[in-house]
Amino acid sequence: MTFVSVAKQCIETAFHISDSEVGDVPDLQTLFKSQSQKKPDILTSEPSEETKSMAEALKNQGNQCMKQEKFGEAVACYSKAIELSPYNAVFYCNRAAAHSRLDHHQDAINDCLKALEIDPCYSKAYGRMGIAYSSIGNHAKAVECYRKGLELDPSSENCQQNLSIAEEKLKNSSDNTQSSGLFSGFDLNSFLNNPMMQNMARQFMNDPNAQNMMTNLLRNTFGVSDNPTTNNSPRNTEADNSNESTESSSQSHNPSGTGPSTNGQSMDEFLRLGQQLAQQLQASNPQLVNHLRQTFHTNVSGQNSNPENSTNSNDHNNTNSK
Repeated sequence: MTFVSVAKQCIETAFHISDSEVGDVPDLQTLFKSQSQKKPDILTSEPSEETKSMAEALKNQGNQCMKQEKFGEAVACYSKAIELSPYNAVFYCNRAAAHSRLDHHQDAINDCLKALEIDPCYSKAYGRMGIAYSSIGNHAKAVECYRKGLELDPSSENCQQNLSIAEEKLKNSSDNTQSSGLFSGFDLNSFLNNPMMQNMARQFMNDPNAQNMMTNLLRNTFGVSDNPTTNNSPRNTEADNSNESTESSSQSHNPSGTGPSTNGQSMDEFLRLGQQLAQQLQASNPQLVNHLRQTFHTNVSGQNSNPENSTNSNDHNNTNSK
């Protein structure tokens, strides 16, 4: 007796059934063949020539609406054409162009995907899908679409230009993300609220030398005078004359070349002030200084060592209907 026979007897005993009660049941192989040969319920029949002509006329009407910038009406025309001929990739791609002009970028992406489902080699669908992805800020997907479009149609100038723009935007967004993390490990609020830092700042500001340096810095940088009446003096209305350049205005206030020091001197004062503060910080809390150095070094070492300046450009939104 085989294991199958034993299992059969166990099932019959457990469920109180027998072969006579089962009746004629097809075996598994017969069921599989019958189901695999079953035809789909929806037949993808080709529309008649008359229906095709009507759909083509609606597409042309939609193209005219695009030229007149009636994008909502264009969407309606293309949708009617799709109802008559649902397996024409051009109709979906044209409707994607209209959706893009209405800023319905996800709808444009969906139509491009449908067009590619019908015709996987439709390069223009990849190009328009790239524009839609770029419009929502997904430059990585845009680059992917443009590259696929160029693989299918290497002569497409629009696709090549848009690829360059998308790659530039992708690089810029990556650089900005990295630079934003430069001081991500440094908690400025905790640093400023540190009691030791606050105490050191009070000691620093009570230092006569530091006070003199700060006074000179304010005077040289912002023109702050020791005379209180000078600070509250009325503003010279001639400075508001829009016909005067910045250089001529500054020269008119100091014709003799005397008065506040140059910006270079102000910077020297500021640097000396910063050096003095750093020395006091190093002397009072060397552990904190080392922590700041390590944090800054860790964040900087992860940056891109070869940043490149680039200009912001807009994708060539080629929505000319076919």
